[in-house]
Amino acid sequence: MAALLPARPADAAAAAPRCSPISPEPSITRLAPQVWRIEGAAGDSSPDNHGRISNLLAVRDGPRLWLLGSGPDAAFARALDCRLARRTGRTVSDVIAPWPRPELVLGQAGLPAARRWAHAEVAAAMRERCPRCIARLAERTGRPAQAPRQPIVLPDRLLQGESGQLGPWQWRRLRRSDETAVTVWLLPAQRIGAAHGLLWSDGAPDLRDSRIASMQSSLQALQTLREPAAGPGWTWVPEQGEPLDDAGVAEHLDYLETLQRQAGQAQADGTLETDPPPAPQAPRFARGARHALNWQLAWREAEQRWFEAGAPAPR
Repeated sequence: MAALLPARPADAAAAAPRCSPISPEPSITRLAPQVWRIEGAAGDSSPDNHGRISNLLAVRDGPRLWLLGSGPDAAFARALDCRLARRTGRTVSDVIAPWPRPELVLGQAGLPAARRWAHAEVAAAMRERCPRCIARLAERTGRPAQAPRQPIVLPDRLLQGESGQLGPWQWRRLRRSDETAVTVWLLPAQRIGAAHGLLWSDGAPDLRDSRIASMQSSLQALQTLREPAAGPGWTWVPEQGEPLDDAGVAEHLDYLETLQRQAGQAQADGTLETDPPPAPQAPRFARGARHALNWQLAWREAEQRWFEAGAPAPR
């Protein structure tokens, strides 16, 4: 008779998988039915956050559980997989690498049973850069130099072209620079988009190793990508920080345009490169160190435009 009775909550909890401890404990928040955001820490990788700084997105689609991004290492991905199984009733079946940022993609090594997806250009960049970026990430997070390096596990299911459909997702390949492709992932039914490598809300966008004109073109594409799908009113999951609305995309474009214009004007006025940069119009873009680094990039690009125009660089 006891076997016919429904399981008590304590029995169900006992049957749930035991997950290995992890600190800091990842915050998993539901964005929509069957869609969860795994929150990344603000700022750069450090010994305190262990490189777990990029937002991840989990989507349950029937018997499959998709994970967009996988975190910075195999141990984190394994622990997250266990927690997602408790939350969703599914282990990760498919993992996607949106762009070759080590904090976002190196966790694939901890998901050996999952299908590994990426655009072919993203996978090629991972193959070239990951051996170096693992060492840099270890330095930032304070791992011992003698610690064994995690294996590099690359995506083996490669997407081609500029756009397509994959499971519940629509995707589009965009760019941070001529050398670095990013992929944007849309869930039209939920009006949710993920724009890793293009959007940030924990401070200014991270323009390191990017080209401002490429970022502008990609952000402009974001504003039109979702229009045929479901109209306005979208939620955008950025690389880091809280989700943004459509106005957040426009703010990024305004920031880049202003940065370019101010760098060119500062050089024309004889301002020194070492002078502090103008404060951004949106106060949140002033948080952290990225705005100062972005000013250096805008300054170098402004100098390059002077050289290409055949004029002497302003002093």
